[in-house]
Amino acid sequence: MRQSGRYLKQNWATPAAVLTFLLLLWIGSLTLPRFIFPTVGEILSSVVTIVTTLYEPLFITLGRYVVALAAAVVAGWAIGLLMGAFRQYFGRYMRQVTAIIQAIPALSWVLLAVLWIENIELRIFFTTFLIAFPFFVIAVYEGIRDMDKDLLEAIDQFRPNRWQVLRILLVPQSFVTLIMTLRSTAAMTLKLLVFFELIGASNGVGQQFSKAQATYQVDMILGWTIILVIINFIILRIIDLAEKRILRWRTEAVVR
Repeated sequence: MRQSGRYLKQNWATPAAVLTFLLLLWIGSLTLPRFIFPTVGEILSSVVTIVTTLYEPLFITLGRYVVALAAAVVAGWAIGLLMGAFRQYFGRYMRQVTAIIQAIPALSWVLLAVLWIENIELRIFFTTFLIAFPFFVIAVYEGIRDMDKDLLEAIDQFRPNRWQVLRILLVPQSFVTLIMTLRSTAAMTLKLLVFFELIGASNGVGQQFSKAQATYQVDMILGWTIILVIINFIILRIIDLAEKRILRWRTEAVVR
């Protein structure tokens, strides 16, 4: 009993947010016509339908998401490290390259991918990767730039070469900013991927949104929305567990 009370005290925010969301759905169903805003029961029924019969588009989207995000994390981490280690030339050059990639609107990437790439999977991977990739590059690079100078000077006393500094100092330091960026970027990447599927794919969750909109199934639109919210909660929980395990040496500052 004491353990359950302690768990509830530490994790009360999630059920409170869920109840608030359900309350807003209930208020919306009471104040708006049913063809605009269905009842909570109809919305939950659509969630059950999605989980039991429409799980294939969900798995397709999640597969695309995992592959694209993993590639963006690995490539962004590696290039960010090299930018930090070879800052004078490679770092300056890649900063401008990533700035150009970020400046191009996501819609432009989608439309160009539709025109350039015939394969749907490669098209979705291309657009999702290019949107997520710069965030990890910049985060790792800036994290290395903000490193404690005293620590770097202490390492320099042993006269290490550039690759030894990269392996011993920069790689561990980069994990902090990498995981912090992953927490803020993971949900955004999933939302953009669904948007890309809506425009440039013939299957996946994005196309399910398109079908629901074309047939005016508001309950299915809200049902898919709830599914994506749940998935985002699961992703953030996994990242939190990874952070606690990998960065367990960090102490959390609490304002009293």
